Amino acid sequence: MRRSQWRRRLVLAPLLAVVLAMAGATPASAHVIGTSAKPGNYRTRVLAISPAVPGLTVRVVEAGGKLELINHSGQAVLVLGYDNEPYLRVGPSGVDENERSPSTWSNRSVLPPKTRPPSGLDPSAPPRWRRVSGRPVAIWHDHRSHWAGPGEPPAVRADRGRTQVVVPEWRVPLRVGSQTVVVSGEIAWVPGPAPWPWIGAAVLLCAAVLLAARRGGAWRLRALIAATVLAVAADVVHATGSWLGSTASTVTKLYSNATPLAGWVVAGLAIWRLLRGRTANGSGSPDALETGNTYLLIAGIFLAVAGALPDVGVLDSSQIPEPFPPNLTRAVVTITLGLGSALVLAVLLAPPTTPRRPKPAPDPSGNQAAPSPSPPQPS
Repeated sequence: MRRSQWRRRLVLAPLLAVVLAMAGATPASAHVIGTSAKPGNYRTRVLAISPAVPGLTVRVVEAGGKLELINHSGQAVLVLGYDNEPYLRVGPSGVDENERSPSTWSNRSVLPPKTRPPSGLDPSAPPRWRRVSGRPVAIWHDHRSHWAGPGEPPAVRADRGRTQVVVPEWRVPLRVGSQTVVVSGEIAWVPGPAPWPWIGAAVLLCAAVLLAARRGGAWRLRALIAATVLAVAADVVHATGSWLGSTASTVTKLYSNATPLAGWVVAGLAIWRLLRGRTANGSGSPDALETGNTYLLIAGIFLAVAGALPDVGVLDSSQIPEPFPPNLTRAVVTITLGLGSALVLAVLLAPPTTPRRPKPAPDPSGNQAAPSPSPPQPS
């Protein structure tokens, strides 16, 4: 029994880690940061709309990843693409996208595509509009408003520790009626903090839980339950910030949080099984404790690998696509990573649980009864 428990733990841990790491290439990881918004050190700002149009506003969302245009001017606004062709039409009744615009195809990728547009896309062709939203709000990824060069600018490579403007003026032209309107802004490099204090804090959290768990009995139970509750709470805060900071659809955001949500559910099952098998001295039913340990192992892998590891980039990034203070986001990622790792290691390093053999009943004569002999084994 002991060997089978060890084998199950040692096989389950790397198998789940590999599966979740492979899922890290999909939007199912890293909460909503994994969908389109990415942390980084390039700060995009809108500086002017010239000439100003009453009721028309443009702002940067998702830490510079996208632009948002809100049109309450009462007239249609055309967003012009990279060849000055009609790309988006934002009117009082909603947003239409020109399916014949090469910009429509190009803006579906984070970086400018290196291949030519597919045949049928022609900036000089009459627009073919497709309704994409029923609100007068357009949100789109625009290569003109974020750093899309190969590698970092020479000035940044020469001095990464200094805030500096790398694109003094980017422009996105609009057409409002017969008038041309230009949205302009800048892109600056803003260095992020050193990640080592946060990584050190995660290691200390992990070590503290492991030291408390080594005492065994009630100490181990309390330490692991407390670590599980705190890790899930931190991951919930992180998921909430990612949800609020993303402009993706509700369906996409639900899909992005499916894996962390599974980790929260498994963590709840782990606590329930551990408490169900608890006794006064902190020990408990071997079956309940072993099931609880298995759930803890799965929950820890989900929390550390799916909930925190894909988002460790926030630890050294200055631009984080969440509405919460940056240090709060870094703290909850650190807590989830440290405590999630502690749960995994605490289970892997713990001895397998074995049922206690009942003590033999005392002999009426006062002598301890001898244990019953084992049945003969067939030769």
